[in-house]
Amino acid sequence: MRSLVVHLLSYTQRFANAKPKVLYVPQKTLIAEQILEDEFKLSQRFPTLQISSLDLDYVFLEEKVFSMELPLSFKSVFAEGDLCSLTWISRLLLKLQTSRFGAIPRIRGKGSNAAKVVQLLQRMQTEVGRDFITDIPSEVDTLLVLDRSVDLVTPLMTQLTYEGLIDELYGIENCEVRFPFSLGESSGVGTNEKVVINSGDKIFAEIRDKNFSGVGSVLYQKSVWVKQNYDKRKEVHQLKELKEFMKGLPEMQEMHRLIGIHTNIATEISKITQSSEFRKRIIMEHSIIQQANEGDVLKYIEGLIFRKEKFEVVVRLLALLSLINGGVREKELGSMKENMMLVYGIPQVISTFFLLERCGLLTLQNGRDGNYAAIRKQLQTWNASLNEEHPNDIAYAYSGYASPLVRVVEMLLRNPQLWDAADSSLNLLSGEMKECTTHAEISGATKTSIVFVIGGVTASEISALRFVEDRLSSGGRPHRIIVGTTDILSGNRMIHSLLPFQP
Repeated sequence: MRSLVVHLLSYTQRFANAKPKVLYVPQKTLIAEQILEDEFKLSQRFPTLQISSLDLDYVFLEEKVFSMELPLSFKSVFAEGDLCSLTWISRLLLKLQTSRFGAIPRIRGKGSNAAKVVQLLQRMQTEVGRDFITDIPSEVDTLLVLDRSVDLVTPLMTQLTYEGLIDELYGIENCEVRFPFSLGESSGVGTNEKVVINSGDKIFAEIRDKNFSGVGSVLYQKSVWVKQNYDKRKEVHQLKELKEFMKGLPEMQEMHRLIGIHTNIATEISKITQSSEFRKRIIMEHSIIQQANEGDVLKYIEGLIFRKEKFEVVVRLLALLSLINGGVREKELGSMKENMMLVYGIPQVISTFFLLERCGLLTLQNGRDGNYAAIRKQLQTWNASLNEEHPNDIAYAYSGYASPLVRVVEMLLRNPQLWDAADSSLNLLSGEMKECTTHAEISGATKTSIVFVIGGVTASEISALRFVEDRLSSGGRPHRIIVGTTDILSGNRMIHSLLPFQP
């Protein structure tokens, strides 16, 4: 608040006739207004000052992906129990119906926070009344609101799609990345400069959802295609042929530039993914998921601690182990905690463990192994016989591991009646279920569903949802999937948001 007042004073001194405005995103709060008035007497200093809200609820990152861009949503909802985010989500989902997609006849929520959002949304729709049904044709059949607590495991796993690995290793923010290496002279981008990566990049659009093991072959095929098209200039003998060649030249040059950029990125990623340390970590993650070799996993985590590996890397694996095994045994957890305090400091470890426990990411084992074995069997979260380059299952996004959250979406799209089944595998996942319905006529032949994830969704999960969409289409049941979320999540961002201090 103080910096805001200082900025206003500085600005109005330079521009005496200015009429300043203050916009709070997404909305102004009474406490903020009270502080500005009681402590800084803002209305006396700036009689013409206007304070209002900028209702920037969401942004479309891609044609079928939108985000509220609330980077601390996971911490605020699951660690701090802040319900403001749930109100904002409900308002957004109402706004989407009244201004963009029309009324949605079926809204379902799975998970405690998702159920609250559906309940809030139902109340808002009732308060709005018949005005809620606008002249906008209804495009969406179903809105599925999912709580991140339904599947806390997936964000902790290392993403293995091309886009997922870029996010894991370098971090994607609003479709922009800073790479700490050169992308080539023809790229037009310097080291550590922002690069936009989205579907506007034709090469990225083709390889973003692929498992990284299949990216190299696609880039090679594209480079051969460009070379063959360049070589056609040798066959040009007439003016008409030259004109046709020149017409396609700009596209070939742009493709050549993009292939160079992504070849450089893929090469740098390969240096990391082919390292023994990276491979070892993936093996440990897969061992945890299969509930095998627990002794080796514990030794590996201890080794990371003694080597002073990044704090969030250690915490991420420890949380994964806890979630899969229904907690960590008291003896092992006590030893880990003691060693971590010696290496990373007492305040850091104590504060982080407290927040991890609040989120349900770290618990003491109570003698039972939890229900993950049943989840793995019923939702088929492990696929040992998978062709990563030509996949037939969503597990390709994590090289064998299938996100329960994505699996639930896939199952419900294939069989909507599963929601009401008494013996539904949905009951294995935590949190209650809530549904509300509205009478609305759907326009368009292709079914459309919005999947909204509270607490964040990973890039690889979005890739897996696109895979589900493609499979339904190729199977003669076209179904458009629009993904919405509070923010794009990764394991590092998820854990880092819970750290009280910079390690």
